Amino acid sequence: MKKYLFALIGLLMIQSVNSQLKYEKRIEFELKDGYADEKIFTFGERGLLMRSKKIERVENDEEWKFDFYSTDITLETTKTFRVDRKYYLDETTQINGRLHSFFRNKKGEYALHSIDSKTMEEFVVKGSFPKKTWVQEMLIIGDYAHFYTRFKKRELYLYSLNWKTGESKKTPINIPNYKTKSLSLLRMQQFEETDELLVFVRAVSGMKTNEIVVVRYDSQGNYLERFLLTEDVERNFISISASPIGDKHYVFTGTYSSNKTNSSQGLYFCESENGKMNYVEYYNFADLENFFTYISDRKQEKIEKKKERKKKKGRELKFKYLIADHPVIVLDEGYLFIGEAYYPTYRTETYTTYSNGVAVTQTRQVFDGYQYTHAVVTRYNKYGEMVWDQIFEMYPSYKPFFVKRFISIAEGDQDALNLVFASRSRIVSKSFSYEGEVISDRTSDPIETGLDGDKTKWSNSNVDYWYDDYFIAYGRQKIKNKEKGQRKRFVYFVNKIKFE
Repeated sequence: MKKYLFALIGLLMIQSVNSQLKYEKRIEFELKDGYADEKIFTFGERGLLMRSKKIERVENDEEWKFDFYSTDITLETTKTFRVDRKYYLDETTQINGRLHSFFRNKKGEYALHSIDSKTMEEFVVKGSFPKKTWVQEMLIIGDYAHFYTRFKKRELYLYSLNWKTGESKKTPINIPNYKTKSLSLLRMQQFEETDELLVFVRAVSGMKTNEIVVVRYDSQGNYLERFLLTEDVERNFISISASPIGDKHYVFTGTYSSNKTNSSQGLYFCESENGKMNYVEYYNFADLENFFTYISDRKQEKIEKKKERKKKKGRELKFKYLIADHPVIVLDEGYLFIGEAYYPTYRTETYTTYSNGVAVTQTRQVFDGYQYTHAVVTRYNKYGEMVWDQIFEMYPSYKPFFVKRFISIAEGDQDALNLVFASRSRIVSKSFSYEGEVISDRTSDPIETGLDGDKTKWSNSNVDYWYDDYFIAYGRQKIKNKEKGQRKRFVYFVNKIKFE
């Protein structure tokens, strides 16, 4: 069991003049306590789970620990799960109060561990994929886990696995007139309200613009239908997010480009009914009213001048951004889109090879994670016309190696759109009215540590919505405190925060 360093129960107010964020409690653990790979999962008023892995193997197995905490961050229950050391954690999904952890090895053998956050009841099912099967993504609907898989680069399948019984089946993903090697997964989305799964497949033929095919399945993985979303679309959809608004009736939003590049240059919004596109609208980043407000006035002025020069020549100024888009939010009189802009970073790595006994030093570029810079919030009416846009800076304290969504959105009945995220070592909260007005914009002091004399040297933190007006901040910190007689400590922390 992890050793508590302390538990701060008193209210800790963030020392910002207009701040309405309150630290209600904090706990922290030594990073070198025998466990690693800590990860927090929130489950509303049930509480939260922290999953971690024992550093030392147990009888040649890897041991994973699941600690359940109440809403006042008090440890209530602990469960452990052991899996063969050759298995690695491949996918994780949380839904309906359960956490599903999918482990597999290089041979394709797997173990799906599911645990209920309230009762701590566990289910474990084991099996194996055919050899040379590539698993890309996992989603859960009801009693089934669904995997997008590719077999020997020749066949695509939706692999559906009952996480209670272990029953499984494969459903081929075939797109007429396209070879399997020309198909790739763009995204999967599940909708429990309509009891269906959507698989978005990117199909490429020669030098033509990429097409997006939508394939529908029910909650058990049974094929329902497919349709070509971009049949009459000239531009390339880079990302996509769907929301059902009726029977076989959807709205889609995301980013686009005018060619086959992976960098987007604008936003689109479209509506589809019975497999047919009703309309699609495009919005170039350069044409958004506030898209460049996060940069300096001088840089904005340069962009405007460049835009005017392009316009005089009858051309359009294009910007290439990567956007991590959130599922569209359906309102009574329209829709909200939230996207986070990022770009890949690289570092130079030196390595040595030997040729005829002679050492040769060379360098190479190595991917070093995604750097996030800013976010965009847009409002559309029922016809896909943009009503307003808002832009704000975000700069997470670490660069993830996968596309992540840092912004947390308050759920439930809200009079406004409330967003919270970590930027550098601070917590930022923003509220927008549904008319696009900024209601509040607050930035905290550096994330509290709770001990007098503490000085945070670095902090890698996340902020997630929890329940009601509460959020959870968690991550790793290096702290120095000469007053307490300790030079430094490395901790994993959990802060309960109230948003008012």
